[in-house]
Amino acid sequence: MSFDVIIIGAGIIGAACAYELAQLGLKVLVLDARLGGATNAGMGHLVLRGDNPAELTLSNESLAVWREWAPRMGVDCGFNHCGTLWIAADAEEMNAAEEKLARLKAYDVPCE
Repeated sequence: MSFDVIIIGAGIIGAACAYELAQLGLKVLVLDARLGGATNAGMGHLVLRGDNPAELTLSNESLAVWREWAPRMGVDCGFNHCGTLWIAADAEEMNAAEEKLARLKAYDVPCE
């Protein structure tokens, strides 16, 4: 058996590359130790960033793609859909949180 591409590691990057290459018609082999935790250990969590419009747009679209892919990856892919909790320690941080809330709502991101 022969392959066009061999990908080592089935974390978020390896899985995404394998998926895209397969969509292009290439024969892809993914080798993974199946030990789990590598993506998590590398801070591979997916978080919506909203410090500037470009970052917010990119991260929002990236999360949408991952939510679409996750069901196809199986339960052992490590995807855990959850939100982010921001805690303000003082009035300045509360102002920043309220500004972030307004920015996220302007992009139709569910938040409160």
